[in-house]
Amino acid sequence: MIAEFSADSVVRREFWAQVCPGLSIEAGGDRPSTSVGAFDAHLANLKREGYVQVPDALPESAVVPIRTGVSTLYQQGIPLAFAFVYDELWLAFQGFSEFLTSVMGEGYRALPDFWVWHVNPSDNAVGWGPHRDKLVNTLDHDNSPRTLTVWLPFTDATPLNGCMYMLPAHLDHRFVERRWDGADNTVVHNLQDIRALPATAGTMFAWNQAVLHWGGRGSRLGAAPRISAAFEFQRSDCAPFNSPLLDPHRMPTFTERLGLIGKQVLQYRHMYPLAPDVEAIATLIAERYMPEVAAPMGVGAAL
Repeated sequence: MIAEFSADSVVRREFWAQVCPGLSIEAGGDRPSTSVGAFDAHLANLKREGYVQVPDALPESAVVPIRTGVSTLYQQGIPLAFAFVYDELWLAFQGFSEFLTSVMGEGYRALPDFWVWHVNPSDNAVGWGPHRDKLVNTLDHDNSPRTLTVWLPFTDATPLNGCMYMLPAHLDHRFVERRWDGADNTVVHNLQDIRALPATAGTMFAWNQAVLHWGGRGSRLGAAPRISAAFEFQRSDCAPFNSPLLDPHRMPTFTERLGLIGKQVLQYRHMYPLAPDVEAIATLIAERYMPEVAAPMGVGAAL
């Protein structure tokens, strides 16, 4: 029998091993072999469109355990960010290090910004609403990204379970004018410019953090939930956009993961209702276990 999710159970490895016995914690597994390729074309698309979409980037052997684990957390009523207590989520994003290096350069860093979603095929279920990930200048003059979000669906994402929608950068007058904030920063003036982005499980999305995007509404007509996760990264030649910056090639310890998860729950509470007991647990582990800032910043900093 699985113990109840509580301040006492959340800090015990044994609890998490019981919840998802098919996932691991600090087991030293290998990162999956990903298939991205065409790095120059991806960077060109990032500069013009604001995003890239690469089908079949993550192998099924990496997708299935994560999908099963997130489903289990959802069924148990455990906040989904806690999926990052397990190795498999960290390894999945580490698998894209070659792609991230090609876009952001050697020494890029992982931001302490990540999340997990389970959007039911239901008329009452929605992804996050229209937003830009950061309302500051995260681009060079030629639209090369200083920061990047990587989003991975672990089930097929369709218009009936809340797939991603994007306003391509070159069709966004605010993007062209470099104006990210203000009351109308999520207004789309021509609805035909909106691009629906259905995707199969294992697709990799990456977008710069100024592009306007959102998750759609589910539908009772959908066949399955949309399960996905995202992680954010930044170049090493920029000041930290959040702290502590993380070495993207190192697996955080169990307690470091708890601290980072607590931070996520608290910093994204404006995006969803947060129960008082969950807020208390998140505050406790964030204050107790947040890792120290990563190694000093600098171009080509040793990892």
